[in-house]
Amino acid sequence: MKCTNHPEREADGMCAYCGKPFCKDCLVEVKGRMYCKNDLGNVLDEAKQQASAAIPTINITNSNESNNTNTNANTNTNTGIGLPPRKKKMVALILCILGFFGLAGLHRMYVGKAGSGVLHLFTLGICVIGTIIDLISILSGGFRDSYGQPLA
Repeated sequence: MKCTNHPEREADGMCAYCGKPFCKDCLVEVKGRMYCKNDLGNVLDEAKQQASAAIPTINITNSNESNNTNTNANTNTNTGIGLPPRKKKMVALILCILGFFGLAGLHRMYVGKAGSGVLHLFTLGICVIGTIIDLISILSGGFRDSYGQPLA
């Protein structure tokens, strides 16, 4: 039997797709089966179609019907959510002035800044300069408590 493309050569096998005889130069082996080069494209196209037909179609429908039912039970409008009552500006001012009489740091302890209050106490208001800065800050409204809230 002679090769379909090369009549001068003897056929080495048959194409599994078209069934014609071909020589070893005209045949391509794919997964143990022999195909002619002319039909190889058709074989690959059919394999792709079969593979795409085997993939299932997935439809996702998501309807989120969750409604937030949380309510704020906080009735203290002075503090904000979860914060303690704001410290009084006048009390902090009086305690700061007492710092000049050896009681430095009491205003810082009052607003919840205990660490820096103790530091002021042991350093006499950081040599009085820290107490003066705090006094100006309290008077101008820039002094804040340990939660970052301005004094009331």
